[in-house]
Amino acid sequence: MTSPRPRGRPRDDTVDHRVLDAAVEELAEKGIAEFSITSVAARARAAKRSIYARWPRREDLILAGMSTLAAGLVPPHTGSIADDLTILLDRIAAVFVEPRLSILQRCAAEIADYPDMYAVFKRDSIDRCLAAIEDALHDAVTRGEIDADIDPGTVADTITGAIVFRASTHPGNVLPADRREELIRLLLNGLTPRGH
Repeated sequence: MTSPRPRGRPRDDTVDHRVLDAAVEELAEKGIAEFSITSVAARARAAKRSIYARWPRREDLILAGMSTLAAGLVPPHTGSIADDLTILLDRIAAVFVEPRLSILQRCAAEIADYPDMYAVFKRDSIDRCLAAIEDALHDAVTRGEIDADIDPGTVADTITGAIVFRASTHPGNVLPADRREELIRLLLNGLTPRGH
């Protein structure tokens, strides 16, 4: 005997994706203060009721849009710090291309006015970038690939700082492969235990 079909219309699984894409576009163009659920609904071709069913408050959707900046930033666990850094640097550099770059620029100027949202944004975007690098470095220390005396936080700050600087000076080509490889080479030459 087959189970009865659930009542009502089936859930449209594409709505989440469309709404998040629309929220990213809205943030890039308007920032936080002028962010509009009505505009997001129009961009996503979705009912406002569907949006509020998923993100009950405007702030929830703003933070969901912002959290896409660092989506997928987890330690790759390739078994090689050089390979881990190659993957992570490319993923972090991708945060600083459009429309994400516009979100960062617009929202950075506004987010101090929203301290609760800033705390979540920092945790989900900034801290996630740094933690992914630090975790990869801890793994490399365990394998003996890099010096155990290094400060992972300082190395993570150095890497992200270099990428942020490149994004501000070369927005169309944040981290080309040759620049990425040179940055990794310089880092590993400084981090490798002496005698290796």
